[in-house]
Amino acid sequence: MKTGSPPKRLMFSSFLLFFVILANQVGTGLSGFQRIIFQSAGHDAWISVFMAGAWSHLTVWVMLRTLKLNPNMDLYEVHKDLYGRYFGGIINTLIMLYMLTAVIVISRNYVEMVQTWIFPDLPTWLLSAFLAMLITYGVLGGIRIVVGIAFMSVILTIWLIVFLYFPLRYAEWTHLTPIMEASISELVQGMFKMSLTIVGFEILMFVYPFIRNKEHAPLAAHLGLFTTTIIYVAVMVVTLVYFSPGQLSKTVWATFSLFKIVVFPFLERFEYVAICVWMLVVLPNLMMYMWAASKGIKRIFGWKQKYALYTFALILVVVSIFFKTRIQINTLNDIFSKVALYFVFGYPWVLYAAVLLKRHFQMKRGGI
Repeated sequence: MKTGSPPKRLMFSSFLLFFVILANQVGTGLSGFQRIIFQSAGHDAWISVFMAGAWSHLTVWVMLRTLKLNPNMDLYEVHKDLYGRYFGGIINTLIMLYMLTAVIVISRNYVEMVQTWIFPDLPTWLLSAFLAMLITYGVLGGIRIVVGIAFMSVILTIWLIVFLYFPLRYAEWTHLTPIMEASISELVQGMFKMSLTIVGFEILMFVYPFIRNKEHAPLAAHLGLFTTTIIYVAVMVVTLVYFSPGQLSKTVWATFSLFKIVVFPFLERFEYVAICVWMLVVLPNLMMYMWAASKGIKRIFGWKQKYALYTFALILVVVSIFFKTRIQINTLNDIFSKVALYFVFGYPWVLYAAVLLKRHFQMKRGGI
């Protein structure tokens, strides 16, 4: 099936794909992923993070190979072309639900972060509604606006990395030794647990048709992935050398705990500033996933995207209210991370094989 490219007014430069990948990968997961990985790989957790980054590069490579065969199709259209209207529609509905669930997971984790650190009595529905309004406003502007917000998010928040210097002054580098004490199975288990934190690059399969100069897309995508991997490895290493093993195993928000030691003469609680700035970090995640989810409604059922957007924004607020305790939120995170592991890191390989197989039979039927 041939599909025309999107209108030029909706397309953006491949240069911006770097910021899309980076902004969509760095989100609420960065605030507390260290404890989860440490529980599996111990002080070799930074190796698990590096392994997860390397596997992400391989996965993006196979995604790009699939998309190159269908340059004007997003994942929804690839499914319809590959599996047919009905079976493809079922799979697309599942993908759409995955995107909507990602919005709920990211939003609820950020709301919990604000409630834990700043406003413990803040109603969940209030901040969720505020986020829903921001998401709706951004997505209504179209993909170029969402990409622009991703660009601004990276530019306005990248300076937070500089403050990793403060905990490094108290580093105990012996916490990293002996290297490779964890077994291969423990390292792999830690890598799998990074799935919730490092996902986000799957948005490539939805924005790819809107990239203007697609020949440069692989470089931008891999540079974005590489930068994200370096950030996660750096944060993990700083966390390991600052906290003792006993402290880290009990610290839920390790990254913001690192910010607690940052003190200025004019500002005593820097972590409050970091949590507020963190909204700029999570907004591109929320908008990208919401844009992809609402786009799915248009692709599957032919409805107007803005009506799907309003409906999903309401669902976000209502569903968030039902997750009240830390245990419930952890359960939601665990379920979503397992689904993300299969969808993001496993399914692209199956999809690529299916696309190649169909292409082979088409060429054979055509006598080529």
